[in-house]
Amino acid sequence: MRLQTFVLPFCILPMMAHAQEADWSYSATIYAWVPGLDATVDTPLGELSSGSGSSNVLDNLDMAFMGSFEARRDEWSVLIDGVYAKLSTGKETPFGLAYSEGDIKTELSAVSAYALYRSYDSAQLTADIGVGLRAFDVDLDVGLKAGRVANDQNFGGDKTWAVPLVAGRFTAPFNEQWFAVGYFDYGQTSGDETTWQAVATVGYRINERWAVQAGYRHMELEQEIGGLDSDIALSGPVIGMNVRF
Repeated sequence: MRLQTFVLPFCILPMMAHAQEADWSYSATIYAWVPGLDATVDTPLGELSSGSGSSNVLDNLDMAFMGSFEARRDEWSVLIDGVYAKLSTGKETPFGLAYSEGDIKTELSAVSAYALYRSYDSAQLTADIGVGLRAFDVDLDVGLKAGRVANDQNFGGDKTWAVPLVAGRFTAPFNEQWFAVGYFDYGQTSGDETTWQAVATVGYRINERWAVQAGYRHMELEQEIGGLDSDIALSGPVIGMNVRF
């Protein structure tokens, strides 16, 4: 994986804040994510769809990580979010006697950067809206296991691309400790490459610096990878720790 492609955004924020560091506030969140993989790939032999059921998510998950960093000044904030996941899924194929089973494996890195503006701020609700960019680096491997009348087949490839985004985030405090956060973004290019994600969490603020959050996250993308039209979705529960500094 070419993870170095995504290092640059994380190096920019300290330089942005250096000139007026006293006016900025910062927060960082590290999450544990347990996503399942649902994928549909158009192979030269036909469409192959497979998904991780709730009972075998951990068996199909090799690794997943996500984290975010936010810098805020007055109504404006800059948010960077990173995701890495390595997953696989398999099922019986629809290709009759030729192929008995199909496997889809993916290794995905996604880094999203946003500029957000606080458009609404009250004791009951805050709303941030903005624009951003999501950069993907995806390796896709599709394998077909031979049945009675064919040989094993493998397809796939890797691709790096970026998609512009529009985004919205809403935070609703229940009291001084408990709060809820909802987030959504959507992006599309002129080449019909699309991505969207939704996140919903409930959090508990331990003190002025520390908070814990738990909820659910779904991320989806459509892209041609290795000559294969692919629809890849990752979704599952998340739990994380947030710190302000």
